[in-house]
Amino acid sequence: LNIVLSKIPSDIKTIAICAVTGIDDESAKGKNFGQVSHSAINELASNKIIFELNHVKGTETAMIFGEVYRHNGEWKFKAVGQGFKGGLGPLAASYGVNV
Repeated sequence: LNIVLSKIPSDIKTIAICAVTGIDDESAKGKNFGQVSHSAINELASNKIIFELNHVKGTETAMIFGEVYRHNGEWKFKAVGQGFKGGLGPLAASYGVNV
């Protein structure tokens, strides 16, 4: 995933970077983030890791890794690392979206 922040419309204030297991990959059905040993988000310009998630304890099937948000006209990154059991529904509900 490559996000070009300069092309994001000004009315968009937050971009959540999330992942859900088993949505469209049959081989991922029944998997959870407790089975993932390492995930990371890198900033492309510097190839610097800005967020790492290692060895999740639990059976979460959806995860908010972080959020890119506008603050005083500048983009910032906030690490979140919040997991959800039950997949996309509970994750989306945390943002007020029904799926």
